[in-house]
Amino acid sequence: MARYRGPRLRIIRRIGDNIPGLMCIDQKNIEKQYPPGEHGKTRKGKKSDYHLHLTEKQKIRYHYGVLEKQLRRYTKIAFRNKGNTGFTLLTILEKRLDNVIYRSGLFRSIKAARQAVVHNHIRINNKSVNIPSFLIKVGDTIEFRDNSKLEKKLFPISKPAHAVPIPESISIDNNKKSITIVSNPIRKDIPININEQLVIEYYSGR
Repeated sequence: MARYRGPRLRIIRRIGDNIPGLMCIDQKNIEKQYPPGEHGKTRKGKKSDYHLHLTEKQKIRYHYGVLEKQLRRYTKIAFRNKGNTGFTLLTILEKRLDNVIYRSGLFRSIKAARQAVVHNHIRINNKSVNIPSFLIKVGDTIEFRDNSKLEKKLFPISKPAHAVPIPESISIDNNKKSITIVSNPIRKDIPININEQLVIEYYSGR
């Protein structure tokens, strides 16, 4: 399945929950919405276990903007690691370069952050990186390339471009116009409302 490029609100209505990586909107507005489609208002009935597992999996896909193939690969890595498999999966996704730039408050969505990476605006430890899936490590410093128009536009950061709090694992230096990863992400800082265990169960039998 290719990366979704359609209306973002349609996905949020279908999921029935906020997806910060797509857009942040008032939760009350989501609850008032019904699913898209001709029969959206009349859909009733108990949701199956498969539906619940699939919905949680899709939340992760749409929030982080990853392909099904990528998410499956990250899940396999999480299965091979010790510790809580679900949290390991979320940690890997949180360390993606496009997500780290988004979480720093520079852009309103992960899609916008990814575009900055692909267009060669980003350097990591003084080396140019244009791969959105690049995994950031503790101690890495992210900067914009020399003479980047984005750097002049985005710094200094007076307030985040989105409503998601900047995690303590990310330190922003407005003077140096840089972002430094000072620690690994923790569970409470992950902004998406997700039951990661259901995602692990979804892939465990596949």
